[in-house]
Amino acid sequence: MEKRTFTNILVTLAVLALIPIGFWLFAYLQNQHIDWSETYFTESKEPYNNYMVFNLLKSYKTEKEFVFVDNLLTEKLAEEEIKEATTPISYIFLGQYPYLLDNEIDSLMGFVEKGNTAFFAANTIPDTLFTLLDLYQGYDYAYDSLISTNFTNTALAEEENFVFNYTIRNESVAKSWNYFNDYALDNKDNTKALGFLHKETKMSKSHVYQGKNYNSDNNQEEEYTQSDEENYDGEYTEDDVMEEEIQNYTNFIRVKYGKGYFYFHKNPILFTNYYLIQENGKKYVERAFSYLPEGNILWDERSHYLKQGIPEYQKQDRGPSPLSYILSQPSLAWGYYTLLISALLFVIFRGKRMQRIIPILRKEENTSLEFTKTVGQLYYLQKDHKRLSQLKIRLFFDYVRTHYHMNTQHIDDDFRKKLSERSGIDRGLIDLLLADIQKVNGQHEVSEWLLRQIHTQIQEFYTNSK
Repeated sequence: MEKRTFTNILVTLAVLALIPIGFWLFAYLQNQHIDWSETYFTESKEPYNNYMVFNLLKSYKTEKEFVFVDNLLTEKLAEEEIKEATTPISYIFLGQYPYLLDNEIDSLMGFVEKGNTAFFAANTIPDTLFTLLDLYQGYDYAYDSLISTNFTNTALAEEENFVFNYTIRNESVAKSWNYFNDYALDNKDNTKALGFLHKETKMSKSHVYQGKNYNSDNNQEEEYTQSDEENYDGEYTEDDVMEEEIQNYTNFIRVKYGKGYFYFHKNPILFTNYYLIQENGKKYVERAFSYLPEGNILWDERSHYLKQGIPEYQKQDRGPSPLSYILSQPSLAWGYYTLLISALLFVIFRGKRMQRIIPILRKEENTSLEFTKTVGQLYYLQKDHKRLSQLKIRLFFDYVRTHYHMNTQHIDDDFRKKLSERSGIDRGLIDLLLADIQKVNGQHEVSEWLLRQIHTQIQEFYTNSK
């Protein structure tokens, strides 16, 4: 064989060997980006979410028949279209745990009591709901990666059971498969088992019982502790193994309430994308949903416990307020509204700072002239010419001080000269007036003639002065 031909054969074999390795590496890297957590979101196509079951149910209904619950359940169930519906409606929740407020549970029970259906596929059901239905909810589970399940109804049951394998990154991983304990079904006429888990392998008691074990030696219940689990050495003894007849564990029940039914399924993971892409899983989900009546579907996405951190999914307990009764009575409600309107009007018109009324201050009037005239008239009638003359002289000098800014304490030639210059009155008239004033000041009594003389001179001064 030529060397070149041998080399070509080696290269071809190497390429053929690398192809499956490349496919394996591609698949491995792709798996690393898959989210295998159980979140049950309808918008997620990851394995353990509800994208497929959501769209499967939605495809069976028109847009009007498939209603997405985007508000509080109390508000949705109070809508006229739902309250007045003539055909039964199905409420559906699929997820870890339905976060329902107490008033939402009350509304849901009233909804079912009228003849509608509520379907829960959840690992845990609210204790409030189970208590109101007079049921006991235990926390029992079987722990394994492989589980088989079936229906009690022979028309729905599969001959060889439905077998499911729990995997993460395509590797089988043991998990807890929840089921109802016997207390949930004992002596309950309104409760019926519809499906069960079947364990093909024997299980340790420590895997089956959680919470309390019954000790027949001392006829008492004993608390189950972690040390019991730790003491398990991997080898099952005869005492550790459950008996064959109790290897079927109820995981799907129906509870009649009023005219309707509650359905509770303890393994919501069987409704997720990972099992629905399998023919076996799709068949199982379709048969479980066959219990739903024909009619509209209410899909509750808002009550997912894992979504409560998202603002639009948050719920607030809006219980009845102290005003609920007042507002429910028309007469009391109108009285309440009137009180609010009155308070508003008071704030608008009387809310300003109250202030004492400020009195109007009238402008002060100079009444000295009227007073002087009155006094002068009084002196004239009493014929007291001396005082009347002095009064006129005082007013004259006040006029000179005010208008010409002159000191009237010293009457001399300089005063006379300045007064004549500033007033524009002739010097002779000024001298005559001041001479008469000196006469009045120097006499004990003043004649009427002199009074008239001074009055005339002063009036002429007022009239002709500048």
